[in-house]
Amino acid sequence: MMSEVDPDFSRRAADELARTSLFAFTWRVFGELHRGRVDRFIPNWHVQAICHELENLWRGENRRLVITVPPRHLKSIATAVAFPAWLLGQDPSAKIIVASYGLDLARKHAEDFRRVLESDWYRRLFPRNRIAPRGARQDEIRTTKGGGRKAVSIGGAVTGFGADYIVIDDLLKAGDASSETERLRAQDYIESSLLSRFDDPRNGRVVAIQQRLHEVDPAGYLLSKGTYRHLNLPAIAEEEALIPLGFGKGHHRRVGDVLVPQRMDRTVLDELRREMGTAVFNMQYQQNPISADGSALKWEWFKIYDEPDPRDWFQLIVQSWDTGMSSDPRSDYSVCTTWGFREGLWYLLDLFRDRLEFPDLKRKALTLGETWHADKVLIEKAGSGIPLLQECHRAVPSRFREIRPIQDKEVRFNAACAPIEEGKVVLPRNASWLAEFRRELLGFPRSKHDDQVDSVSQFLNWSTGNGFHRSLPRDSPYRPSHKRRETLMRR
Repeated sequence: MMSEVDPDFSRRAADELARTSLFAFTWRVFGELHRGRVDRFIPNWHVQAICHELENLWRGENRRLVITVPPRHLKSIATAVAFPAWLLGQDPSAKIIVASYGLDLARKHAEDFRRVLESDWYRRLFPRNRIAPRGARQDEIRTTKGGGRKAVSIGGAVTGFGADYIVIDDLLKAGDASSETERLRAQDYIESSLLSRFDDPRNGRVVAIQQRLHEVDPAGYLLSKGTYRHLNLPAIAEEEALIPLGFGKGHHRRVGDVLVPQRMDRTVLDELRREMGTAVFNMQYQQNPISADGSALKWEWFKIYDEPDPRDWFQLIVQSWDTGMSSDPRSDYSVCTTWGFREGLWYLLDLFRDRLEFPDLKRKALTLGETWHADKVLIEKAGSGIPLLQECHRAVPSRFREIRPIQDKEVRFNAACAPIEEGKVVLPRNASWLAEFRRELLGFPRSKHDDQVDSVSQFLNWSTGNGFHRSLPRDSPYRPSHKRRETLMRR
């Protein structure tokens, strides 16, 4: 007759495993942060690979590490929460700085970290590590042994806190990645504020983990130094690779293998690719910030029509303005694109492009709106667009709508490429403006002018949101379901 396993022995064995294995410890941390729901943790090989590389960093086998992984794949829990807690369990005197792009995110991870350290199971695992009296602040936790974890956000001061380990977790927001100013700001923060904090520069350790956002995002910047080990985990394997997992074991990835199929299978990833567009998907999920031809757009994605149909054939007509400031030859152009919607497709019907003084700009906006009997006219609320909106809205209140972009030009253009890639945008085969239109779109962001790009981006991003769907008749089959409307409202 088999004897029952002693529950105390099982607990001691599990504790010893979590004490010595970062992977087992991360599993335990996940349960703590998800109200004991350890069953929701997927013990996938990629978490083992991340933990193996972090353990090597701790051992000193490597002192510089970059990990690139898609969003929502446990990167922050493993690296910004579990790893610092496990490090302090091994050595309560260790000093750790964890840097994130925003103060709210940094404090969220700090609160999760504090919650782990105060848990009964952690105190049982690591009885030598205790939070010092008055040592728990919102962004900094100190131990009784002089160690601790300090949370900082980009631009935040790190004075007065030395470091043995620096963890860089998503230092750049996706919406800021196309801004050279923000990229340089992140690079400067790494060099001048973070890497200068080592108590012992010869033995200081750095790990940066993120999704790729740009060729010279923080990960790209660090990798360009040539001194960082790189663990790259694309959502879909593009080449065969043997990923070390520790203890002489490895995971063999074959071309086409999905990273975590239990969570995001190929169907889900293909849908994400269609929604986001290939360029954005390649960056954030495939960890490849460079498209094959250097452009987010491929001309062959556009559909073509021969002869325009009459105005009444279209269910909706929308115009999109990007306004310049004057008629000076050095000024930007004012551009209006006119779009017709029919059976799920958007037809580019007309393109106006000229340099105009404000009175002529106002006159042209009103005239084009009337000529096409436009249902909506979109104008960015910036520069000359502000008085133009005021004047035109007084004339035709129901027609003109203000647009307030919250991201930079490249991010907006990349997002606008998604409906083009899906085959939802149709261009005329023959138009006098088509050659210049093509040249500007394919040359962006390197082209001299981007006014047509801005007009197109503004319109196509509006066309995928709630503003467009509210413009359709209630019985239109293209109005989204209630659940889909809730998703659009959150955009």
